[in-house]
Amino acid sequence: MYKKEIEDYIEAHKQEMIGDICTLCRINSEKMPYKEGMPYGQGAFEALNEALSIAESYGFSIKNYDNYVGTVDLNNGRHQLDILAHLGVVPAGEGWKETKPFEPVAKDGKLFGRGTADDKGPAIAALYAMRAVKELNIPLKKNVRLILGTDEECGSSDIDHY
Repeated sequence: MYKKEIEDYIEAHKQEMIGDICTLCRINSEKMPYKEGMPYGQGAFEALNEALSIAESYGFSIKNYDNYVGTVDLNNGRHQLDILAHLGVVPAGEGWKETKPFEPVAKDGKLFGRGTADDKGPAIAALYAMRAVKELNIPLKKNVRLILGTDEECGSSDIDHY
């Protein structure tokens, strides 16, 4: 029923969404040694707080759980759909050809960089889906919650098409 409106919204906000993905992908969120208040190190702390800041700037209610995990709520309904994403990346390793790992590049309809496909890009995509529902005033009976973790056991596929 709202498919066309959502598709149009996402298309109209595509460059902004890519910008938000790139903002997160510039943060080296590999697991690092514990620091006070930063259970997975400085990078994971920065990535979580940046993602929550982005969500808050779009009018969402956020909560940070001691820098282990954060939540973004679409509304304050009791029952909800939970979407889980993580913001950590495994070490970059060798063999990068298109860009340096934490300098995302859009090229030939693809986005290259650590976390673009696993899982910072999908986290932002979920946020934009929630944003479309919110800004298009699509009625929901229940809440949608995006749960953002800082998991260091991520996949290694970091090229995504856009």
